[in-house]
Amino acid sequence: MKSFKQLIVLTKRILRQNFTDADTITTVIVMPAFLLLFFVYVLGGNVTIGNHGSIQAYLNYALPGFLLLTMTMGAAYTSMRINNDKLSGMLDRLHSLPIKRWVILGAHTLASILFMLIAEVVVFIVGLLMGYRPDLTLGSALVMLLLSIAFALGITLMAIPFSLKAKGYAGAGAFSYVLMMLLMVSSALMPVQGMAKPIRIFAENQPMTPIVNLARDLFAGDIVVATLLQASIWLLVLIFVFAIFAYKRYRKMFLTN
Repeated sequence: MKSFKQLIVLTKRILRQNFTDADTITTVIVMPAFLLLFFVYVLGGNVTIGNHGSIQAYLNYALPGFLLLTMTMGAAYTSMRINNDKLSGMLDRLHSLPIKRWVILGAHTLASILFMLIAEVVVFIVGLLMGYRPDLTLGSALVMLLLSIAFALGITLMAIPFSLKAKGYAGAGAFSYVLMMLLMVSSALMPVQGMAKPIRIFAENQPMTPIVNLARDLFAGDIVVATLLQASIWLLVLIFVFAIFAYKRYRKMFLTN
């Protein structure tokens, strides 16, 4: 119970930092909402979805991808927060206190997931105001929630080793550009069929495409088993691999001294 209370206190501290930092709010919430508005109202009518191109058709297609893009932008600030705590000596001070070691990074992980989910909900509400209407069922809504949590957990675990390795605040979040590039070169923002052949082959076989396709299916009220399995495998691999990397890096820096 004591460790749980410590986890809540540290999580609240990190969330307070996120919600009181203008740069974080601008990049993680305002910028994705602006990009959604720009892509839908400026470019959307020129993108063929199905047999025709329209703003509404593009909004229905692209919103799930923008929700995942929002979360990847949040991952950069998770990395920066951890790196800042490392460079400022905050992590060393926390380790000098009678706190379970798992609580320290656990708070960063929990705060990251919660902040990403909140940012995702805000951008989703913007989509609703723009006219997006999902066909969620109770089952697909629950699976979508699990998908969002798993995706947030995976990219948070990816952020940890980079944040502990980086020598400066600015470089800590650089890995997130790789995530955003993978989303850009996937089915997130436009169908892969119109891409150049080498790019299309890459887009069809990289992890973000099945994850985005699953989110899109779930918002349509469908649970396609093949897509669910493919996305789940990619997410489990992401979580497993970077959990190991994060633990090894954290152990090397703080648990072996």
